[in-house]
Amino acid sequence: MIFKNGDRLTGEVRSLKRGQLSLKTDATGTIAIEWDKVSNVISNQYIQVEMDTGIRYFGHLLDTEKESRVLVETEFGPQVLDNSGVISMSPIEAARSLEALDVDLTLGYNFAKAGGVKQSTFGIDVDYRTRKRIYSLYASTTINDSDDQTQSTRSNLELVYNRLWQKRWYVAGNLNFDQNDELGLDLRTSLGANIGRYQIQSNTMLLDLKGGLQVSREKLRDNPEEVTSVEALLTTDWDWFLFDNPELDWSTTFQLIPNLSDWGRVRANFDTALKWELINDLKWGISFYSSFDNKTEDEASTIDYGVNTNLAYEF
Repeated sequence: MIFKNGDRLTGEVRSLKRGQLSLKTDATGTIAIEWDKVSNVISNQYIQVEMDTGIRYFGHLLDTEKESRVLVETEFGPQVLDNSGVISMSPIEAARSLEALDVDLTLGYNFAKAGGVKQSTFGIDVDYRTRKRIYSLYASTTINDSDDQTQSTRSNLELVYNRLWQKRWYVAGNLNFDQNDELGLDLRTSLGANIGRYQIQSNTMLLDLKGGLQVSREKLRDNPEEVTSVEALLTTDWDWFLFDNPELDWSTTFQLIPNLSDWGRVRANFDTALKWELINDLKWGISFYSSFDNKTEDEASTIDYGVNTNLAYEF
């Protein structure tokens, strides 16, 4: 690898994502280098290079005399790419190993002496990516307890499969399990299909819009009968990241879910989280969540929301 100031560093390319190039060297182990400080990358590894346009190239990275360029030796001939448009690199050889996993583990605990208010949170995000597919698992649990109120729990588990197309388009399938005491929901199981597109894809920002249909089966706390319905699903994901000091990551998700079987019923979810890196992938964060359902059981609330602080570790 060659820096813009002419310095060179020898190692193995692990990945490029979110504006940082991960390089494994014998002397330092795996280190992160800001992409805008890199001029050229040379590697005999077989690497997938993705542009902000959504176009992907596969091949070895060769030397080029031009500054801030990546030269990919593809099966269709050499392709010279401007560094400013390169947003992702991943060795294909590593796609079948644990190195292809991105794991984000979050733990939090809040306590207030007044009222004995306690809140515990746990979350895990796992992504596994190949040349054309992304497999994801998201799970989280929030437990609220106090001296004045009974304990309430909010939990969800989501499995997502994305099949990548050209020009930033993709199709996705999702399987969700949700539980929320505040909304009177014992269990909701949803199976859906979506089509989406990355509207913005750069080294500092991602904006993803998708829409589709899902079938949901609900078991409510005060209703012994399970209810099955068809719902529309509209989702916006926005992620902004900055790798100056301090490193920041701000992510937001909004879902609008009109019910097509029970006309007039609408659900919505909103989540936003801001994280600061403390040391070596350990981050402190603050997040806000909100869930809305305009048709709940008589004694259940129509909205659930909360704020929590946490520590997150990415590996």
